[in-house]
Amino acid sequence: MGEPVFVFFDIGDTLANPRLDAAGGLAGLDVYPFVADVLARLGADPAVGGVGVISNTGDETEATMCQVLDDAGLLAALDPALLLFSSVEGLDKSQPAFFTLAADRAGVAPARCVFVGESEPERRVATSAGLSVSPHPLHLFHVLDQHASHD
Repeated sequence: MGEPVFVFFDIGDTLANPRLDAAGGLAGLDVYPFVADVLARLGADPAVGGVGVISNTGDETEATMCQVLDDAGLLAALDPALLLFSSVEGLDKSQPAFFTLAADRAGVAPARCVFVGESEPERRVATSAGLSVSPHPLHLFHVLDQHASHD
């Protein structure tokens, strides 16, 4: 087995639907039914070095994002060092630097990282930074199989 692969998910419209409060802030997440199984499979896979998020979070603080992820039952499956929020990093998913920062945090080359997100423009930016991409969490396992076949 080669070097581990690190997986980074977008949150909104990839793992869950965001719920907003009356002021437009993030009140919670309605997690898609398949997500718990996907995260459990990743956690059990010895080829996966860690799971994180790369998310545009508006003005939300890191504490708010972590609380919302925890309330949704997602935080326990994520590596705290691999949580990248635009509101904290000062970058967003239109910038390749956001994706290379994720690889730096994982301690691997971008080619050892996969970004999972529904947005084609964001996947294009991730690809330009050297990451593999998947449009959907269930498609991710095909991408991971491709990584394994190259190791």
